[in-house]
Amino acid sequence: MKNFKTIFAKTLMVLSVLAAFASCKKDKEPKPEDNFDPTKYYITGEEASIGGGSSPTSYVYCFFANAKTYSTSQGGYNSDNPNYTYTDGVIKIGNLTFTIANNAVTSCSNASYRSYHLQKIPDADSFAGKTFKGTVATNGLANGKSCLIKYTTDKKFTVSIDGFGQTGTGADYILQNNGVATARTGNEGRLHLMTIGDGKLYYSQVNGAGTPNYTHYYGVLTSQ
Repeated sequence: MKNFKTIFAKTLMVLSVLAAFASCKKDKEPKPEDNFDPTKYYITGEEASIGGGSSPTSYVYCFFANAKTYSTSQGGYNSDNPNYTYTDGVIKIGNLTFTIANNAVTSCSNASYRSYHLQKIPDADSFAGKTFKGTVATNGLANGKSCLIKYTTDKKFTVSIDGFGQTGTGADYILQNNGVATARTGNEGRLHLMTIGDGKLYYSQVNGAGTPNYTHYYGVLTSQ
């Protein structure tokens, strides 16, 4: 009888451990966002190349109540307003899909997207009064050119690359939402795309897009 009680107790202990393990594993499994509202978020990150080339750039998708998106990359040069749908944790934009679970993008159908950050739209301008610094690649060549971007509190910004100031005392930027901004500066029409992703500034710029010798800058800058 004593041996039976011992075996029974051990069996109960094993079953309890297995049940706890199964419960823990279930809790850790990503779950689709049942009440997820895409219009309160945007997705941004790094795209591997422009037009199949070797130059990485930044991209962003903003979502609106009319099932439209604002998508752009390459400093804001490649822009579109496609429709989107959201069902059972999946945002679909044409043939592109983002899978959402636990307030994050867990997978993406576009292998060119090296990173994808699901960001909740901030309540206030994320750029105003901030300074970001780092290095940028030029036309895909990661040669470590220094980049400094400063934002004022009246929606103006300055850009300096390798110590050369591009925007004088300041140029206007346009908020697409409080975490996404675009700008067009200078007589040559430099295009700037600026997005906040994972607490950093994803920055891409294109100068003279559409010409054979256009210049493209890209980098991920940190707040100072």
